[in-house]
Amino acid sequence: MKKKDIVVIFIFFAVAAILWVLVNGTPGSVTEGEAVIYKNGEIYDVIPLTEEKTVIVEDGDGNRNVVRVKDGKAEMLEANCRDQVCVNTRPAQKNGESIICLPNRVAVEIRSTSKNEIDGVSE
Repeated sequence: MKKKDIVVIFIFFAVAAILWVLVNGTPGSVTEGEAVIYKNGEIYDVIPLTEEKTVIVEDGDGNRNVVRVKDGKAEMLEANCRDQVCVNTRPAQKNGESIICLPNRVAVEIRSTSKNEIDGVSE
């Protein structure tokens, strides 16, 4: 390898590290938000992220999901579906993040409740 190759590789890794920190390293958790739990596309429950609560979502067909909101995060603790993708999904904490259980038709979405200020351009 030539000296220029090493410099190019170093610059590439530096730019990649900076981009990773900007995307993943910035605290994007919602301080004023809520976890909205949907069942069959309709709102089942709304839980502020500031409180700690566990919700059991059941229907007449025997489908069951357990959702816990704690420490500003929402996670799917249990589900009786076969694939368990929703249970293995990391907890949602940022605005717009969601956890979805397709077989049981349950979704958990994080929604910010803080008001955005309108600037002169967007009025």
